[in-house]
Amino acid sequence: MLKDELQLSNDQHTLVIQLNSFDPKITWITNDNSEIISFELFLNKKKSIYKFAPNIGILLKEFLNGKVCFEGINNHYKIAQYIQKRNFGSIVRMRSIHNEELVTCKIFKQGRAEFEQEFRNEVIALQFLKHKFIPKLKEYYIEQSHQYIIYEFVEGSSLDKYIKKHILSKNQILKIMKDLLQVVSYLHNEGFSHQNIKLENIFYCSMLDQITLIDFGQQKTYDITSLRHIKSIKTLSTQDYFTEMNLFTSNGFSLEKDILDCGLVFYQLQVFQFNQRITQQALNNQELNNFYESRRFHHLVDEINNYEISQFISKLFSWCNLENYGKEDFAHDIDQLISSSSD
Repeated sequence: MLKDELQLSNDQHTLVIQLNSFDPKITWITNDNSEIISFELFLNKKKSIYKFAPNIGILLKEFLNGKVCFEGINNHYKIAQYIQKRNFGSIVRMRSIHNEELVTCKIFKQGRAEFEQEFRNEVIALQFLKHKFIPKLKEYYIEQSHQYIIYEFVEGSSLDKYIKKHILSKNQILKIMKDLLQVVSYLHNEGFSHQNIKLENIFYCSMLDQITLIDFGQQKTYDITSLRHIKSIKTLSTQDYFTEMNLFTSNGFSLEKDILDCGLVFYQLQVFQFNQRITQQALNNQELNNFYESRRFHHLVDEINNYEISQFISKLFSWCNLENYGKEDFAHDIDQLISSSSD
């Protein structure tokens, strides 16, 4: 179980910092040598400054990275490259001012409740989830006009962009789907549903032949007790904590949607290689969600020039209606497809 708080003490005072939270906010203060010598703590609309030796400062910050909300991102990072513009804001690559490390950053615009909720949803999910195909949370910041989530550097580019410039081999597509279903299985085992799986949210690095599933802003969890650290998350305006938690728990939770979205991704990757016109018209998952129940869509799936792959995609679409609902071993099915493709 994750610890809920950190206590810092000296002879006169004990400071308790709530971990895995959005309040308090910490601003790190450095000297002329860029050494961290103190931090400013903003809590309950009050600011306090706490000083310590430089050798303590860097260790303390490293420990609190990803566990406590920070402020003052411009003192630590600068934008190096814009990757994508999204409805909530943008995804960029940033460079550390202190050591030149490249990181990936998701920037949320302030002022809309849904963006605020997506920011908090994603931070909470990434504090809990640990998987090689999920970006590792480094830090998160709340500033006056934007909110920031800093990840370790995410390699590659989103699949919707990648397939427009490169041709994926059959084995690459099968490996992508195997990895995607593996990480989705992990999410479901941990009590989470991603709710927004699509090409745009899957980064692919061809050199590493590896995916990264991003954008957990719409995630849901079916059981609040599965989030073992959430009880420590006291949001800035909470009066009834568990009422607010319900905004991103069982309401709208759906394992079926994740499996369906995986099927749509697989279909898009398959079809794009052979009929770019069809896929360009239907690269949007929302359009496909309205389309997949129609006979025409199932006819298009049947037309995929590989019977086994066509059957597997249909199986993903029909997952909730299967006799062994929830017990299907999709990884085994993918292994069979990979094996047959190499024969």
